[in-house]
Amino acid sequence: MRAPVIDLQSHSTVSDGELPPAEVVRAAADAGVTTLALTDHDAVDGIPEASEAAREAGIALVPAAEISCIHSSIDDLHMLGYWIDIDAMRPICERAQHERVTRAREIVANLNSLGVEVDFDDAIAQAGDASSVGRPHIAKAAGTEPDEMSAFFEEYLVPGAKAFVSRRWPTANEAVHLIREAGGTPVLAHPFWDIDAPSEVAALIADLDLDGVEVFYPAHDRARTEFLLGVCSERGLAATGSSDFHGPHHKMFDRFGSYPTYDLGEPELPRRPE
Repeated sequence: MRAPVIDLQSHSTVSDGELPPAEVVRAAADAGVTTLALTDHDAVDGIPEASEAAREAGIALVPAAEISCIHSSIDDLHMLGYWIDIDAMRPICERAQHERVTRAREIVANLNSLGVEVDFDDAIAQAGDASSVGRPHIAKAAGTEPDEMSAFFEEYLVPGAKAFVSRRWPTANEAVHLIREAGGTPVLAHPFWDIDAPSEVAALIADLDLDGVEVFYPAHDRARTEFLLGVCSERGLAATGSSDFHGPHHKMFDRFGSYPTYDLGEPELPRRPE
């Protein structure tokens, strides 16, 4: 019997991934993953297709979504919701998608006012549909080449940059509540993504009613992984892990099983609400 391999964050073409949901599942199975979560941004439409593919591949699929939110300490935060009821989560995702479109229009308007020509319809075309449009699609619509993407984001699209527009809904605490209302388990995604100081990460975790933290992650070095494990142990939280798979051609998140553990432990599956 093969050892269990947990990978609890992945994305399909339903949001900003490169592969359809079923192909994401098959890629995970081929990589030896035994428990997978498809966590499209503010979307659950890919879960039924992924569930059928998971049954065929003989792996377990956790119904999930990654909710974009804000906090007083950070403008761009992601909350993972596992074991969610799809029907209960769908209205939440629909509102979040509406907020996403409104924000994208504002960012495009800001870029145009700065002399960066972007057509909103081109950004939609990059995304595939309006509900999944985001900053990477806007950058591509502006003609940004892959090797220029980081510099473009730094100048225009990160918090504090020239064209950045913050999310307005939901707050992180609201996201936690909404996930629980949908029968799910809230877990903070990649906490060091936009925060550098461990003390600030610890304060953020303490401020939220979480069930887990994404500890094992490709961008987390040994010190950050060890720190997060300590926080989870102290607070009784599940220490989850993921490769944040976006597709085989993604610059950073191109393969399953890419998160290092540094021999500090193994990712946990967050509890399923009773």
